[in-house]
Amino acid sequence: MKKILILMTALVLMTCTGCVRDKLEVCPPLTVTLTVKDKNYFNVEDAEQYGLIQKKDENLPFREYVHSVYYVLCDAETGEKVAERHNYRVEGKELTEQLVFPDEVPYGTYDLTVWGNMESDVPLGDDSNTAGLEDEGAASRDIYLAQARIEYSYEKGVHTVAMERTKGMLLIQAEGLPDNIDYSLKDVSEVYSVVTSGFRYAKPVTVHTDTDWEQAGQIRTHTVLGPSSGDNASLLHVSFLDKGAFLSERITEEERTEIVPEDVHITLRRNELTVLKYIYKEGDMSIYILINDEWEEVHGMDID
Repeated sequence: MKKILILMTALVLMTCTGCVRDKLEVCPPLTVTLTVKDKNYFNVEDAEQYGLIQKKDENLPFREYVHSVYYVLCDAETGEKVAERHNYRVEGKELTEQLVFPDEVPYGTYDLTVWGNMESDVPLGDDSNTAGLEDEGAASRDIYLAQARIEYSYEKGVHTVAMERTKGMLLIQAEGLPDNIDYSLKDVSEVYSVVTSGFRYAKPVTVHTDTDWEQAGQIRTHTVLGPSSGDNASLLHVSFLDKGAFLSERITEEERTEIVPEDVHITLRRNELTVLKYIYKEGDMSIYILINDEWEEVHGMDID
């Protein structure tokens, strides 16, 4: 009789105790809900009122802001990789994205890193916690990042993590240019090319972009770039030209149409629009920058 009572007591205790993650399949898996914090650039309304960019609806599906996801889960103490999923396309019309980790992940403390909008895993190289913002698969793309330390237990199996932009946007508009101008060249110096999971930036570089225009004389560029290495640290060099004449071997250098405004010092910041307007009139180029909802002239020069 005594043995029966001991056995019954043991069974009751096993029933009443919490879930043991390593033994029982009924334990809830670690689940992380991804949301999007930076759905619009924080100063988007300043540029929108001038028709330079359109503000996104804040209630669109997750994939309208972040269309691809890569994630890695590491042990917080050892740094050992516990779970990983390589770059995949986000499907469906849900407002959030669910990450459900394998049942084999034991309870513990983890560091989660999530990258968004990369076209491949190439920018991550051998270190999934560091991304090359100008590498193939990330250059000219609106890269997002989420990083969180997660305490995973029976009581804490569901978590929410917000994704944030890693880059800013340089927006340039040109007015009054000759009708044959259909191409532009742009160089921006001192922009960070690397970001780690803790939003720490490194390796300033100069980024060059070419833009070919379908409609000559109407020029507007939207270029996503890493933040500047400091206030007014980035030097912007722009030239506007007639592509056909510029590339033709039959036209001399003197006959080629190329308008080169004075270089401008600017500051690019994460999740912020940097907006400039170039106005060409009778050989004179005026340059304006949008600051606190107002255009401020930064330079003016005569062009031969």
